[in-house]
Amino acid sequence: MAVNLSKNGPALMAAYKEVVDSKMDTNWALFTYEGNHNDIRLADKGNGGLQEMVEELNSGKVMYAFCRVQDPNSGLPKFVLVNWTGEGVKDSRKGMCANHLSTIANFLKVRSPCYGECSGRRGCGARRHFGESGQSFWSQL
Repeated sequence: MAVNLSKNGPALMAAYKEVVDSKMDTNWALFTYEGNHNDIRLADKGNGGLQEMVEELNSGKVMYAFCRVQDPNSGLPKFVLVNWTGEGVKDSRKGMCANHLSTIANFLKVRSPCYGECSGRRGCGARRHFGESGQSFWSQL
């Protein structure tokens, strides 16, 4: 079953724009499903960085976190899409939601999503995406 981004599209896009706009304080947005439906909604957003975002991840849900982090080497912003699947999510739901990641990435304009082919920590080769600064990023999670 396809993921539905149109039902809550304006709220999703507004949160995305806040994260990518360096003039805004918002540096992360968290998206999840409405109940057991495939409608994506905004779960939360914030300006407290990765530490704050990680605290909002729910062990019983599939979630998508879009965040802005600063590359410590260049000082430039980097954007990361994290596909979170809590340990309490049923296997059947995990399988269905895994197929939605590319649609979410396209909606959020993520240019080079990592689909687990990377060799780094937690399934993503941070060095591939961030160079050595990836270590700083993952150590914050």
